Amino acid sequence: MTYNSTFSDPPNDDLSPLNYFEKFIDNSIIENLVDQTNLYSTQKTGKSINTSVTEMCQFIGIHISAGVVQMPKYRMYWADSTRYEPIAGTMSRDRFCKLRNYLHVNNNDNMVPREHKDYDKQFKIRPFVESLRKNFTQIEPEEHNSVDEMMIPLKSHTSMLQYVKSKPHRWGVKVFARAGIVYDFEIFVGKGTKVKDGPLGMSGNVVMRLVDDLPKHQNHKLFVDNWFASYDLAVELKMLGIYMVGTVRKNRLAGCSLRTDASLKKSGQGSYDYRVETNEKIMLLKWYDNNTVHLISNYTSQEPIENVRRWSVAAKQHVNVPQPAIVKEYNTFMGAVDLHDMLVELYRTNIKGRRF
Repeated sequence: MTYNSTFSDPPNDDLSPLNYFEKFIDNSIIENLVDQTNLYSTQKTGKSINTSVTEMCQFIGIHISAGVVQMPKYRMYWADSTRYEPIAGTMSRDRFCKLRNYLHVNNNDNMVPREHKDYDKQFKIRPFVESLRKNFTQIEPEEHNSVDEMMIPLKSHTSMLQYVKSKPHRWGVKVFARAGIVYDFEIFVGKGTKVKDGPLGMSGNVVMRLVDDLPKHQNHKLFVDNWFASYDLAVELKMLGIYMVGTVRKNRLAGCSLRTDASLKKSGQGSYDYRVETNEKIMLLKWYDNNTVHLISNYTSQEPIENVRRWSVAAKQHVNVPQPAIVKEYNTFMGAVDLHDMLVELYRTNIKGRRF
């Protein structure tokens, strides 16, 4: 399907890394951190910590620098034997610790009790999260987007804590994201997560919320894994002019019957079977590589077939294996969120937060 959207002209001047950073962490976010930190310190001690926009920018910058030049303990940046001047010369250790103690995002006086119907598990960080999401959605999306989950590493006590055994960081806060680079995200709050209604279920509705700001009927392509994908989701997205490829679970095949695993295995590595639902033009395909995998798409098919190199256990050598086009499409464009996770991990700060 031909992509119909066009990008606006690039900026006249080359932007610096700081300019790009300020597109996401803008002045309103910094000013809110300053106001709420000063307010919280007054509420706790009766005296404001009197931080400023400049000092808050330095505080954030220290955390970014600590992700590049990492030390086992954050106090080592100021210690005589391990002093790191770009950090130690910017702010004193005691002032840094004080800001850590009182850093705040939202006014506690406005928080409703846990038993209240409007209780928000993300109240403490809500202004920051919503401002960041708003800034992300201003980025012009690419043709190919993927939706996947990522983990913010955490082992502190919180009702939002999740365990995902397939992730490098198994404990943490789960976040659903739509990415080429990250265009939108949603924090999973565990029990109380909204929208289980309708045929799409919770996972499908997560996708629909994440594509809410994606231009419709421009032939954007969306790639999802089997936690999100279903026949109903493929139909719903196609109605919006958004095309989809995804792996899909056996119980979400809408009654479609395909060859058994044993039958495909007998035919050999690279064998496949498929069906096309004629009303909505939705394709389901089952492919045997080392194991069988089910894929669904509302725009692409099995053709053309290309050979890929795979290791054969029986022959003990690499062999050519037929690969349907739908598989190649999925493998090519699905990994945007995983790429984001890898890049974040390269520069993750070792300074653990005292709050939130």
